[in-house]
Amino acid sequence: MDFRKDINGLRAIAVVAVVLFHFNPGWLPGGFAGVDIFFVISGFLITGIIFRKLDSGSFGLLAFYKSRAQRIIPALAVLCAVLLGAGWFYLLPLEYSQLGKHIASSLGFFSNFTYWNEAGYFTASAHEKWLLHTWSLSVEWQFYMVYPIALLALSKLMPLRYLRRVVLAACVAGFGFCVASSLWWPQPAFYLLPSRAWELLAGGVACLYPLKLGVRHQRLLEGAGLLMLVASFGLLSEDDIWPGYLALLPVLGTLAMIVAARQDSVATNNRFSQWTGKISYSLYLWHWPVVVLLSYAGSLHSTPHIIGGIACAFVLAAASYRFIESPSSRKASPKRRWAFAQVSALIASVFVGAAAVNATEGAVTPLRTVSVSDRARFVQDYATRQKNLYESYWLKCDAFSAFTERHQQAIDPDCTRKQGDGGVFLWGDSHAQALSLGLRTELAKGTPFYQVASASCKPSLTDDTGRSTDKRIACNYSNRLALSSIQALRPDVVVMAQKSDHDKTQWGEIAARLKSYGVKHIVLMGPLPQWAPSLPSVIANRHWGGNDAYITDAALDQSIMAANRAMPKLIDARSVDFVSLIDKLCIANSCLVRLGDDNSLLQIDDGHLSEKGSIYIVKNYVMPELYK
Repeated sequence: MDFRKDINGLRAIAVVAVVLFHFNPGWLPGGFAGVDIFFVISGFLITGIIFRKLDSGSFGLLAFYKSRAQRIIPALAVLCAVLLGAGWFYLLPLEYSQLGKHIASSLGFFSNFTYWNEAGYFTASAHEKWLLHTWSLSVEWQFYMVYPIALLALSKLMPLRYLRRVVLAACVAGFGFCVASSLWWPQPAFYLLPSRAWELLAGGVACLYPLKLGVRHQRLLEGAGLLMLVASFGLLSEDDIWPGYLALLPVLGTLAMIVAARQDSVATNNRFSQWTGKISYSLYLWHWPVVVLLSYAGSLHSTPHIIGGIACAFVLAAASYRFIESPSSRKASPKRRWAFAQVSALIASVFVGAAAVNATEGAVTPLRTVSVSDRARFVQDYATRQKNLYESYWLKCDAFSAFTERHQQAIDPDCTRKQGDGGVFLWGDSHAQALSLGLRTELAKGTPFYQVASASCKPSLTDDTGRSTDKRIACNYSNRLALSSIQALRPDVVVMAQKSDHDKTQWGEIAARLKSYGVKHIVLMGPLPQWAPSLPSVIANRHWGGNDAYITDAALDQSIMAANRAMPKLIDARSVDFVSLIDKLCIANSCLVRLGDDNSLLQIDDGHLSEKGSIYIVKNYVMPELYK
């Protein structure tokens, strides 16, 4: 196949969109769709390679995998080696252990499974993961492992003209599965191959069903495709269900531009697009670690720093392309080619090193000074506290852990066993659990206290009717039990709390239901300030040595602050007493983080209260509301 300048320019459009989105989502809200463009391009090119060789009878699986490995792995392995080496000197044990795990999963091309199980792609904690972006490489590699084998096997059973129809049918069926799975299983649908394969197959369809167009129709089709891509970047956002049916917009836009095949387009065939297209793989690899670095430095909300970070990513990408992946360098000097044995040795050595780092919980050794520093011990102390919250959070009343960890059929009966008339009932998610110790400590002796609070389960009057998962089952059970228990126990006070989305919950309807059960007083706790990465990491990395009670830091989650500001307009003060903890704890963007003379932290992670934090919040801000 002749070099396609339009496809090279498409790579540039895709990678620039992803880079801008990752550095500042506000600049290009739908820039994440650039990944979908890459999927279509990969499917187009790979299908062409396979079918041409099948047609000539020269296709070999081993040769195919060697060529893919030589193209993808060297630059990825070098990036992983650089991160592993830098992490030895700078990362605390918990961070370094996580990096080791992520390097191993990236080089093993199963990082999409790893990140699916850890956190959402658009969550604040994503900025703690140096190799989060490699999930898409894992999807592509998994496709490369399955697709050629399937085509080779089917080519033995049918002519290639029928095999083309199989690819088309698989693409259509895959799209249907993608739409359904995005609704029922949004997290796995985002990360896993079955719901993404249709995008790669769509590229294959464009390859197998080419159109011969006149110049005028080429321009019209390219213009329509470009318009769809621009619409994708501007109209889509991380709040949309993705990929789902909305992914048709960037996929069809990419297909239109590929089919148009304009080699003299101003949009794709200009110096910047052609150069950026050539380095697009290296740019994709290197830009995200720069984003994470800026996040750790607290500079991700500074426009000058962002611009500098983008420039740095381009420089690193140019160097990676020139010295690691450049085809021209390999042609000019055969000795510099990445032989399959070299690639295998490189990936094996980095993989083993990363696995060792993870297995040793971050290589804690005097040889690695940062791992035995006071900062490391500080962060580890709070990580240990996070694992020992059973009694202080009353996790016996958590349905999710009861079902999934303790394999019980219900929460502890003591959580809702009648203790007398009236009392206080605590309802919500893990942020409600965080108030448990404070309430049990501060309530007058003999005051009945009840709790139904389960991790990730916001108060709700109705069941979540989506596909059954452990979380949905636990949350539906938890909320049903809370409502039935409140109706039976008739507590004087119900205290509710949740992590986020306060501005999206129907508090008026909930309050009306609780009032109908005889509840006299409803207290809704607003969100706490939340930090990404966790507050102990923020202190250890950027505020070490200080003892200020309040800090200002770019790690403060501004979406939580915005949701809190919207609450007064959404709450009927006659039925619910809303306690704005952010207003109590923050002055502008400077928030309370330390308590007392011992400098203990208010929170143990990104937002959950420490034991002292629970007592402090309840004593100062909850108790005054309980018996007005």
